[in-house]
Amino acid sequence: MDDNCISLDGEWEFLHVADDRLTGPAEVRQIVVPSPWQAQFHDLRMRAGIGIYRRSIDIDADWLGDTVWIRFGAVFHNARVFINDQAVGSNEGGFLPFSFDVTEYLRPGKNEIKVRVDSPTDNPAEFPDSPFAEIPFGKQSWYGPLSGIWQPVYLERRVADHMTRIRLVPNRDTGQVSSGVFFARPMTQESRIRVEVRDPSGSVVVEEWHEARIGITSMPFAFRVADVVSWSPQEPNRYRVLVEIVRDDKVQDAISDHFGFRTIEIRNGHFYLNGKPFYLLGALDQDYYPDTICTVPSVEFLEDQFRKAKELGLNCLRCHIKAADPLYYEVADRMGMLIWTELPNGGMSTERSRGRKEKLLKGIIDRDCNHPSIIIWTIINENWGVDLVHDPDHREWLKRTFAWLKAYDPTRLVVDNSPLAPSFHVESDIADYHFYAAIPDHRDEWDTFVDELASRASWLYSPYGDAVITGREPIMCSEFGNWGLPYPKDLRNKTGEEPWWFETGHDWGEGVMYAHGVENRFADWSMDRVFGDLRRFVMAAQWQQFRALKYQIEAMRRKPNLAGYVITELHDCHWESNGLLDMRRNPRVFHELFHIINGNTVIVPKWKRVTYWAGETIQLELAVAHGAGPALENCQLSICLGDETLRVSLPARVEAPTVVDLGSIELPVPDLSEADLRRIAFELRDADGQLVAQNHLDLAIHPLRNAPAQDGQLMWAEDDDIRERLEAMGYGMARAMSEANVIVARNHDKAVVDHVRQGASLLLLPENEISLYPFFPHWQNVRVKSRDGTLWRGDWASSFAWLRRVDQFARIPSGPLLDETMDRVLPDFVIAGCNLLDFQARVFAGLVVGWIHKPVALGVERTYGRGRIVASTFRLFEDVPLADPTATMLLDSLIELAVESRAQRLEEAVRAAEAAA
Repeated sequence: MDDNCISLDGEWEFLHVADDRLTGPAEVRQIVVPSPWQAQFHDLRMRAGIGIYRRSIDIDADWLGDTVWIRFGAVFHNARVFINDQAVGSNEGGFLPFSFDVTEYLRPGKNEIKVRVDSPTDNPAEFPDSPFAEIPFGKQSWYGPLSGIWQPVYLERRVADHMTRIRLVPNRDTGQVSSGVFFARPMTQESRIRVEVRDPSGSVVVEEWHEARIGITSMPFAFRVADVVSWSPQEPNRYRVLVEIVRDDKVQDAISDHFGFRTIEIRNGHFYLNGKPFYLLGALDQDYYPDTICTVPSVEFLEDQFRKAKELGLNCLRCHIKAADPLYYEVADRMGMLIWTELPNGGMSTERSRGRKEKLLKGIIDRDCNHPSIIIWTIINENWGVDLVHDPDHREWLKRTFAWLKAYDPTRLVVDNSPLAPSFHVESDIADYHFYAAIPDHRDEWDTFVDELASRASWLYSPYGDAVITGREPIMCSEFGNWGLPYPKDLRNKTGEEPWWFETGHDWGEGVMYAHGVENRFADWSMDRVFGDLRRFVMAAQWQQFRALKYQIEAMRRKPNLAGYVITELHDCHWESNGLLDMRRNPRVFHELFHIINGNTVIVPKWKRVTYWAGETIQLELAVAHGAGPALENCQLSICLGDETLRVSLPARVEAPTVVDLGSIELPVPDLSEADLRRIAFELRDADGQLVAQNHLDLAIHPLRNAPAQDGQLMWAEDDDIRERLEAMGYGMARAMSEANVIVARNHDKAVVDHVRQGASLLLLPENEISLYPFFPHWQNVRVKSRDGTLWRGDWASSFAWLRRVDQFARIPSGPLLDETMDRVLPDFVIAGCNLLDFQARVFAGLVVGWIHKPVALGVERTYGRGRIVASTFRLFEDVPLADPTATMLLDSLIELAVESRAQRLEEAVRAAEAAA
């Protein structure tokens, strides 16, 4: 800070009390300002209440000139400020700056500053004027409270009628900038106002003088810049304006800001930035930080984050339901990142809460309107804090607020409510929507959503006849995503301790968000048998996240009616692990690859299956999506698989925004002797051979199947379709169950149980909820359960399903996680109740959710009497026999496992141990 400012950041004394009814001694401790108290004290992690801050400062007598103001960046939520035991002012609101004239309260020498901060709970008896549900609070109801002085504090000396802010409204077409300067108090003297503008190179391009009259509180003025240079993500050109108050030829006060010439508009359902097509490649940004919650750690931290975002191909961040620190927007302006920013939500809609939202919304615009990076405002997120679905008054309020915002800031786009079912839009510049689906498990649901979204589905808008729809609104999915866990040791602090937020999240989603103990759970459930160690599991989870996002993005890029998307999310947030970076902004394993699917020009394959028999013919549909940028000229697409290469020419000139449908292509499947993965590589090059875009698609290829060896085994199945399938696959069938060595069934009864007890093997492939008693003890309550309606679906906190690829299952390529190569066999049911001992040896396929919670089996085997049971919920009967290689080979493997005797397995284990010794 300059000589006119004294920073008050640093250590303060701090006292926390739950409410005003303090009856006993409380602990006075040291706190760092700025930073929420939840980030600093273990016992206050989830505590709101009252915080009292105190510090002393020595001030030289010669510094106390003009007027002195104490300024706060933001304090959550209600603040009362005292200097030398005298009240100097109060403020309500947790996200915007405020200040007080403290000239008369300060004295030369030692001064005591005290700040009382009320961070309301939702108990109106404690906070009757501002219960938590009636104030804007943003994501605090999700990740935990944010309380206290969380942005910088400083003393500043200025003339009494100093300037507080400038509003700049640039016109890119004319170079005209409509401006206004605002004063802390009515102008006390006739003054001259000097305006200086420097271009991005630092050259002075405007110098003007204006007369300011006594008594004015604001003054409009305008200036014109010749030869305008636009601001864009590629070229973030900023102009600097300096405004000075000059009296008696001396500068009495000065204020400066940056601005940029940038336009954002809509044409026929697409975005246009500076008059050119623009495809929005966004990610949600919670704007939370690993050690300080919402307090920015440093400018360097922000710069690193934005640099990594651009490396990922992102051009926009949706700063989620909060008013970020102004540093956030300053770095975005300087580095060239577009920002979609949002009003923090509250908990309920009352006249009082609506008034607070409106006041905060105006304050956000007044504070942040000069940032060229901000292109979109959102008023409400997902119906939070209102009830649009049931209350017409809430819908009418939202329409009025939308109209006011459009009039107050016509330079940006506005979203009324960014919806998730069952909510909707009422009137909006953008027809966006949120949808989460686990991939590959529910890719059919994702495809249906994308098809309906692209056709401007009726569920986008209010069904009550009060929606305003132009038909020109850009359509997009503004939230979707999948989890990919971070490596816990990468998140530890400087002293090697686990982050404190690992202990939060336990109340969300039946505990699947709870991060603490993930290493123990990985070991306890014997997942090292499958993945080797936790880091390998984390890497596999992150690659699953990449494949899921790849599929989802490609599905959207095929639709010419869609104008962009927003991925959930840029970085993990506390226990929420769907980020493209982790909470400390460490990259995922796919960081350097992600731009191939997240760019202006993307090669888009569409497949029905990615598993083939050797000798088959692969059929794919192909498209090239060109969302923004210069026209593609004389480009050619090459498709390579092994020694086979196809080349397809695009039209001679492709203008953005366009999706070029290249139709279907066919490729022969390589002839392999063992099952393996093969990659189809796609490259788009221009006439000079320069690479424009690339992509790939991984296939699982199986050699032609030999008939199974019988070894005297006879199969039996009561269901006709199973019996016919086994016969078609070459298995010998018994005439009756009593003659069979192996039973294959969807269910079991007493006759089956008795036969297994006498020495037969049962391959149980259930397709409905059943009990596995008596094969497992009654006290375990092992049951087959549906994934529908449970967290095992994995649509929000992802589920991680796996198959141990050893022994009989070594012939199934890829893995261990179940990916799109197992698309047709992914189970709809799980086997719940298997215990730690089962996972140590008997479970050969399983599933966990989130931070390795809710473990269940997808396949388990055990002896029963003189026989054995193998149970699995893989879907093996979706296609005709032998059509799907994965289902075919998996069924073969399960049958082999069922007929293998326990003695044989033990004997092989002994031989292996002797050989190793």
